[in-house]
Amino acid sequence: MIGVDEVGRGPAIGPLVVASLAVPENDVQRLLEIGVRDSKKISKAKRKKIEEDIYATLKESDWKFCVLPISPESIDISRSFKSLNEIEEEAFIEAIKNVSLEHTIAKVKLDPIGNKPELFARRMYNRLHPERPHLDFESRKGMDDTCVVTGAASIMAKVYRDRVIADLCSELGFNVGSGYPSDPTTIEALKELTKGELPHDSLRWTWATTSNAWKKNHTVAIPTRTTNGIVLQQGLNPSIWTGG
Repeated sequence: MIGVDEVGRGPAIGPLVVASLAVPENDVQRLLEIGVRDSKKISKAKRKKIEEDIYATLKESDWKFCVLPISPESIDISRSFKSLNEIEEEAFIEAIKNVSLEHTIAKVKLDPIGNKPELFARRMYNRLHPERPHLDFESRKGMDDTCVVTGAASIMAKVYRDRVIADLCSELGFNVGSGYPSDPTTIEALKELTKGELPHDSLRWTWATTSNAWKKNHTVAIPTRTTNGIVLQQGLNPSIWTGG
């Protein structure tokens, strides 16, 4: 059985993280024993302990995992020619490939991208079938709460993202909150992180929340990340920033 989930779709700060976990059906009970459930329903300390138990079990069992972070810069650049759903979908495909082989026979349990789970499952099947012909796909809203393998993937993604945010707070010397636009601590952090010549690297510059914070500190529109560098908005004469 393969479970896939993502964490961090909406935040203005930090990466979007997709995780996958492949577990033989006979080992699913082990995930229940270590307390796996939807990552949103357990404490940060409990999630960390479960992640440690999963990694310990990986060393002695035929389990495979993948944690795939998508940086704010990558998200911003990709959004010029892809939707966020497409970015996520490609990450899901990569995460599934990383825990399976051409001959792998498995049921893949997915939290849906979008509001049509059955259509999403069918699309994933169509895209992966040429390379993974023996995978069967099921998608359902709240899959991380009803499928323990998907729940475990959710925990792995959540703990990874929490660790990135904690490291960022340590580096900056102040709390950035959860990164979500609804978090007052995050809104205050955005005010600080948009004061410089460029927004901070940890921010998603294409997010309206980041742009709004930038406008309070600057008189020009927020710069744009591109594959060729950063476009600085200077009225009718934008320039390219290539400095590191």
